Amino acid sequence: MEITKRPSARQRILDTAAKLFYSRGINNTGIDRIIADAGVAKASMYNHFASKEEIVATYLRGIREQFGLALATSTATKTPSYDVPFRLLKMTLANGDFYGCPFSNALVELPDSDSVKQEVTAYRDSVLDYFELAVDGDSVMAAKLMVVYDGAFLNCKLSPSNSTVDSAIEIAGLIVRDC
Repeated sequence: MEITKRPSARQRILDTAAKLFYSRGINNTGIDRIIADAGVAKASMYNHFASKEEIVATYLRGIREQFGLALATSTATKTPSYDVPFRLLKMTLANGDFYGCPFSNALVELPDSDSVKQEVTAYRDSVLDYFELAVDGDSVMAAKLMVVYDGAFLNCKLSPSNSTVDSAIEIAGLIVRDC
């Protein structure tokens, strides 16, 4: 018989918050719901996080770190390619329920939060840096690719489909070839 270790209270809070924030929205998810669904005591939650805003920032940091790892993994064996962030978006669509970019969603819901703004900026900088690597340091071209990437996320939120991402990859390819 295999014994599986139960995740820590902190991890259960983060996992639960991530699911709820992404599917229901940050403002529609209360602390009491997170505590109940995570199966932790309120005191335990506050031992790990000072506020809901801290949970949100930690949730975004985790997504950003996972995304950065996926980008790094994609370049471990080959040269960076402008289409990799789009292909990661396609993989996200394939995983099931898609509610848009968690960073954009968080910024819309918490526009005055400095910690959310920091995480959104860090994420966007990482994507932009990757695009710059993929296009040999051309910051103008990288900025154009970022606009297409943002548009792909928004269009997928409105109508999730692989064809939307394929179109974005095609447009991005035109940018790369034309510059």
